[in-house]
Amino acid sequence: METADMQDVLRPFVEAEREFVQLQGSGDHDGAVRCIEAVLRQEQAAVQQMPDQVLSTLFERLALGYNTLGMKHLKDNNTEISSKFFEKAEALTDPANLHMNPESRLVLRAVTYNNMGCFYKSFGKLHTALQYLKKAQTIEEKSRGRCQNPAGTHLNLCALLSQMGKHQEALQHAGKALNLLEAQQKSQDEPSDGAGAGGSLGSTGESLICVAYFNMAAEYEHLRKPSDALWNYQKAYENCLQELGEEHPLSQQVSVCLSQLKLKTNRAPTSAKQKPARDMKEKTSPPKKEEETEGE
Repeated sequence: METADMQDVLRPFVEAEREFVQLQGSGDHDGAVRCIEAVLRQEQAAVQQMPDQVLSTLFERLALGYNTLGMKHLKDNNTEISSKFFEKAEALTDPANLHMNPESRLVLRAVTYNNMGCFYKSFGKLHTALQYLKKAQTIEEKSRGRCQNPAGTHLNLCALLSQMGKHQEALQHAGKALNLLEAQQKSQDEPSDGAGAGGSLGSTGESLICVAYFNMAAEYEHLRKPSDALWNYQKAYENCLQELGEEHPLSQQVSVCLSQLKLKTNRAPTSAKQKPARDMKEKTSPPKKEEETEGE
């Protein structure tokens, strides 16, 4: 096909992609998704002639849009609509979609599975949620750092496993999240020739460090290890003050948990301090924070 003819074929898709970006930027995620769906439906004959690189870009934007809408409707308690968007994202990132760049497809597959884990957890289907989060984790571990937010997946697993009463496993995932986040932060602090490989950690990553320490502290409470819980609450609070400020809801929540545990530990008799199981049975640890991965 001549270059001029190919440009004519691609023009509707280029315009649709430009409109998608504008609509996403203005917060109209429904409109953004509809414009990509419309051009793919209206230009079916042209789609057969398009290079996979162009198609992959369109599919990537569409998969991100589906995930964004899925999480939006989930937060609004529109679970039926949310489910349909996640199903679309799962179908689009299926290995059978050979038009999609393999690495990009896997990254978006992990995002989709992570969000589906949050979806099923939200209405109590914990074992189904665990299956999806484990699938996301498997993809992320094989991606060699290309996936969006493996630390967020570990925090989601921590929250879910804690809810299932598996506190030792939950603690391990909180620790893995913390290691990933601190390694990422360290890599950004080191001087380099040009842009860093991972980009800036940013406020989201920094606040996730607070969440990781907070979750570790809560799990240590469940495991009746008050000294370890206190240390991690203190680290969570220090990071919250540094990154979020004293007035942030997470900072205030950590402060309350820290104060309560200090008071309880100081009031406990010596024998109870040596064997904290009795004291800790009566205390309900705070709910775990979780990181829901949305398409950006």
